Amino acid sequence: MSKRCFIILGLILFVFQGAAQGDESLFTPKLLTTPLIKKAFAFLEQSREEIIANWIYLAEIPSPSGQEGKRAAYMEKIFKELGLSQVGLDKSGNVQGVWPGQKTGKKILVTAHLDTVFQGVKSIRVKREGNLLKAPGIGDDTASLINLIWTIKALQNAGFKPKHNYYFLATVGEEIGFVGMKAYLAELPRKFDLVLALDGDLGKVHYGALGFGGGRVVYRGPGAHTMQSRGIPNPAVAVAKTITRLYQIDCPAQPLEKWTILNVGMIGGGKVTNAVPQEAYFTIDLRSASQKELMRIQNEIEQICRQVAYEENVFLELNLRKDSPAYQLPGARNSFLVKTLVDILEYLKIKDIEVDPLGSTEANVGLAYGLLSVNLGRTYGRFKHSLREEAEIDGLFLAMKQIILLLASLEKAPLTD
Repeated sequence: MSKRCFIILGLILFVFQGAAQGDESLFTPKLLTTPLIKKAFAFLEQSREEIIANWIYLAEIPSPSGQEGKRAAYMEKIFKELGLSQVGLDKSGNVQGVWPGQKTGKKILVTAHLDTVFQGVKSIRVKREGNLLKAPGIGDDTASLINLIWTIKALQNAGFKPKHNYYFLATVGEEIGFVGMKAYLAELPRKFDLVLALDGDLGKVHYGALGFGGGRVVYRGPGAHTMQSRGIPNPAVAVAKTITRLYQIDCPAQPLEKWTILNVGMIGGGKVTNAVPQEAYFTIDLRSASQKELMRIQNEIEQICRQVAYEENVFLELNLRKDSPAYQLPGARNSFLVKTLVDILEYLKIKDIEVDPLGSTEANVGLAYGLLSVNLGRTYGRFKHSLREEAEIDGLFLAMKQIILLLASLEKAPLTD
């Protein structure tokens, strides 16, 4: 079966299953009074300093994309110590561990990524200041790995006996295009029912996959000294004219399922002030919740660039990315999964809850396969992807409670046929 057919089938099954379940939230505040949740939450509080120490230890293992080996080895060791089954590394370097339930239980994939964006950072030291931990990668996505480890420990300590089958995955290459997650789902013969990506800020819930477009535009010409430049094709003029026209493209802000934005982020060219440049370039960052809008605007960008190249008599080199489409599942906003998660966040009094289809996490890959997928925030933080990144300690514990309540609530979901 082709990937296209597989995706269409997944969408059909999703719509059918959603209707069958009535799209009701599975969370109820009574869950907080059960021995399972009381024991799990108490375990987190009793283990507070141990969890923080573990967080610091893991954050101080450098793990740039493509060099996640040390963290992967640590996660594999932890998964084995936790007694998970099918523990091991796949050929991409992802680490898997399975907490099996009943044979007819749903297959639920829970992911967090091993890699950070910090290439060349060889030594990391975490600084603790009150409720904050500070270090590159402390939040994105080290906090999610800690959430994964200690959620499992808390549930085990509380005597959790899952009905469904939980596949825990620590992935490689998320920051460079969901590399590990794509490889895992592409090669796995079994189909998952749900995907939970531990990533992003606490309170942010994305039920759709943001598509990415844009790229790099380069204009070239013969060049000339300023004194001989009259009438000579000028790539810099082509760049200026193109950017002006690009910002006249209609990029809808509403409805959210069509939300689209375009930005020119880099511009350059030329080597001296007293000559027409032989080359000038700029970059475009295009993002949309709608694949239709993404394709429409990509086509407009291409037409504008070719028209300007013709008008200014310059050569055009156009490299637009088309490898990251947008995906939206019908009815996902009102699905039992999103409703359950939002109810939990509201009960926990999480601040600044946002629910939208603008996801850019590993849940995107699940959505591409027609799987109901969302992200779960890891903690509150600031300065993500910078060397001064910060993450809140209290937020981490709220995030773990969020995950525990979600997994416990999902146990109410019916078994598969």
